[in-house]
Amino acid sequence: MLAIDENTTVRDLLAAYPQAFDVFLRHGMCEDCQADPPPVPLHHFARKHCGGDTPGLLKELNAVIAKA
Repeated sequence: MLAIDENTTVRDLLAAYPQAFDVFLRHGMCEDCQADPPPVPLHHFARKHCGGDTPGLLKELNAVIAKA
């Protein structure tokens, strides 16, 4: 099990929890990143796609992961 925080990469998270993919899609993950998830930390994704709301993104991701 992968513990996630703001420094976990999108790639690592999706490798461990593919069911979280929909969260990234809802926040506008581009087609290139969908095909090859980037090794960028979640705080970077949140800054670009969630208005900088890293805690909100982590909350959504943890909710999906908890259901798995």
